[in-house]
Amino acid sequence: MGKLNAFIRLIRFPNLIIVGLTMYLMRWCILMPYYRLYGVYASLNEWEFFIAVAATILIAAAGYIVNDIYDMDIDLINKPDKVFIPTFFSKQLAWWMYGILNGVALVISLYLAYKVGNPPLIILFPLFAIPLWLYSWKLKKMPLAGNLLIAFFCAAIALLVIFSEREAYYQVVMQSLDSGKAIFYLFIGYANFAFYSTMIREIIKDMEDVEGDVSEDCRTIPIVWGMKNAKLLAMFFGIVLLAFILFLIYWHLQYWEQLWLGIVYLIVAVIFPLLFVIRNVNRANTKSDFHKLSNVSKFIMLTGLLYLVVIYLLNF
Repeated sequence: MGKLNAFIRLIRFPNLIIVGLTMYLMRWCILMPYYRLYGVYASLNEWEFFIAVAATILIAAAGYIVNDIYDMDIDLINKPDKVFIPTFFSKQLAWWMYGILNGVALVISLYLAYKVGNPPLIILFPLFAIPLWLYSWKLKKMPLAGNLLIAFFCAAIALLVIFSEREAYYQVVMQSLDSGKAIFYLFIGYANFAFYSTMIREIIKDMEDVEGDVSEDCRTIPIVWGMKNAKLLAMFFGIVLLAFILFLIYWHLQYWEQLWLGIVYLIVAVIFPLLFVIRNVNRANTKSDFHKLSNVSKFIMLTGLLYLVVIYLLNF
C-alpha cells in the first residue's frame, strides 16, 4: 500500500464523501426547490457553499487523524490491518497533517465569514474541531459521552446548512409559513435520524472493539455497564429510531401526495435493515457479529440520507 492510499484510508475518504453529500443534498433537495418556488436567492452562492463544505470535510478529516494518533495502541489490537500511524506516517507527521487540515479549515471559515458579511460563520471551526479533539483525547474513553458527541456531530452537519442559509430561509418563511415549517421539519427530522442511527452504530462499534479498549483502560459502555446493558441500549436507540420512522410515515400520509413510493422506500431500505439490527444485536457475541451489524447500521445511515433524494423526486 502506497502512502497516498494509506492517507486516503487514514482520513476515511468514503465517510468524508458522505459528509459532503449530506450537506449538498440538504441544500439541493430541500432548500433550493423552495428558493426557486418563491424567487429567493441563496445566502451562499455555489462557490461559497462549496468552500463551507470543504471546511467541514477538512475538519472531519483532521478529526480522523487525531483519533488514530490517540488510538495507535488500541488499533493494533482492534484492527491491526488498518493501522496507519506509525506504519505509514510518523506520529509527528500525523500531528502536522492534523494541524494543517485544521489551519486551512480555519482560514476558510474566516474568509467565508468576511466574504458574505456573516460573522457567526466563524464558529464553524471551533464548533466542530475542538469537540472532535476532545473526543479523541478523552471523551471516547468515557461511557456514553463520546458516543453522544459523535451523534450530535452527525446531526449538526445537517443543521449547519440551514444555519448558513438562515437569511434566505427567513425570506421563505415570510412568504409562506407552511413552507417554512416544512423545511424546518425536514431538517430537524433528518438531524434526529442522523443522531439516533449514529448512536446505534457507535454502541455497536464499542462492543466490537471491547478487546482493545480493555487493554488501554477505556471506560466505554460495554466495559463499564456490561455487554448485556450495551446491547439493551443499542436496542433502545433502534426502537426509538423505528418509532421515529413510523411517525415519519404518518407525517408522509398526512401532508404529501404520491405517498406510496416514499413509504415503500422507507420500509425496504430503512425499516427492514433496522429490524435486522434490533433483532440480532442481542444475539451477537463475536467480533465478526458486531462488525456485520456495524456495516448494516452504516447502510441504514446511507439509505436514510438518500431518502432526501426520494423526497425531492416525489414532491418537486
